[in-house]
Amino acid sequence: MSKLDKKKILRELENFKGTYRNEEYENLSFTIILIRPENSGNIGQIARIMKNFDFKNLVIFNPIESVKNILSYETQGFAMHGKDILQNSEIIEINNQERHIDILRKFLDKFDLIIGTTAKGEDFNNLNRLAIFPEHLELPVSKRPLEIAILFGKESRGLTNEELLLIDILLRIPTGEQYPTLNLAQACGIILYELFKQLHIITIGRGKSPILLANKNDRKILYMILKNLIKKFKIRNYKTKNAFLSFKNMIERSFLSKKELSLILGFFSKIETLVKDIDLFQEDSQNYEYKSFTKEKNEKNL
Repeated sequence: MSKLDKKKILRELENFKGTYRNEEYENLSFTIILIRPENSGNIGQIARIMKNFDFKNLVIFNPIESVKNILSYETQGFAMHGKDILQNSEIIEINNQERHIDILRKFLDKFDLIIGTTAKGEDFNNLNRLAIFPEHLELPVSKRPLEIAILFGKESRGLTNEELLLIDILLRIPTGEQYPTLNLAQACGIILYELFKQLHIITIGRGKSPILLANKNDRKILYMILKNLIKKFKIRNYKTKNAFLSFKNMIERSFLSKKELSLILGFFSKIETLVKDIDLFQEDSQNYEYKSFTKEKNEKNL
């Protein structure tokens, strides 16, 4: 069989499921909490990033930026399609700044896990800032609903030491040593991206024409043709194995789609057909020459 089963491909397309939430983490709920944000543009961009990665709950805690600016038309422009997240965000204002930590501590009591973020922590001098990288964070698997908070500090200095005492896990994004501090929205985007990858089963392709990867059985069809061609081309024995492995390694690294594999199969199938035709032609020519020689010999004997 040198062609992929089209009916089977159509069935796979009908049953194709794009990127979706991993059932292991279905009981996890996330809230992004911005502590004392100073810039409404960053808040708008974070709302947009949250929309990109399927996070919905935004809390703006004791902002330095005015509520008017936070909910302004300009900030909604930064949020783009995430403006519903911005408009539905919970804004907590505190008049007496001396109560900031007490009110924050009480607010965080409702969360089961509190994750903080920092641009510092590359050394181990400050025990409050012992951080792990986002890709090393292992989310809990829970049979009951878990509320998880992700805290981001204000743009100018991040989370304070007092605020850090309220968290359970601290994250740091690895950067160059000369300028380790990222923009608040950029840092939020990187961390939410890492969480999204862990929370979801991610498949290649989406929409009406998803990309289906060629599976092992599909690739075996191509390997069978390649082996036949290598044999037909009479490559020296000691090179035969390496020639085949070179093709195989290249194909395995390529993550071919079914469509790509189908086109490649068509190409090599035509080569295989041409080789067979040449073989048949040579065989016919030899038979013709043999018959002519035999006939001529018989005529001479007469």
